Amino acid sequence: MPLFVRAGSIVPTGAAIQHVGEQPDGPIVLHVFTGADGSFSLYEDDGVSPGYKQGKFSRVPVKWDEGTGTLTIGSRAGGYEGMPGKRAISVRFYAPGRAVAPDFAESAQSFVYDGTAITVRRP
Repeated sequence: MPLFVRAGSIVPTGAAIQHVGEQPDGPIVLHVFTGADGSFSLYEDDGVSPGYKQGKFSRVPVKWDEGTGTLTIGSRAGGYEGMPGKRAISVRFYAPGRAVAPDFAESAQSFVYDGTAITVRRP
């Protein structure tokens, strides 16, 4: 089934899981659809308690800059009990005007995110 994605979209995906506690530190793949600037905030909480109502959650700003060809994964803000300190992140870039199946198995660039800002260049 075709999926049309707006240029500048950043779509996070993760491993298939049966419940939120299965892989709390599981890897994340960021699918970046180039062609325009884009940004979003990656939100996480413990997934089981109402702690988010008391501010027990984290956010990570993610921004794609088309002009410089860079993806900036910003510094993590906030936290919650049991939050993983590090997480494997992979980034896949997709050019506009091409119909391709997203590659969920392999990634163009992979690294470990520890909560500090990191910049990834488009290959």
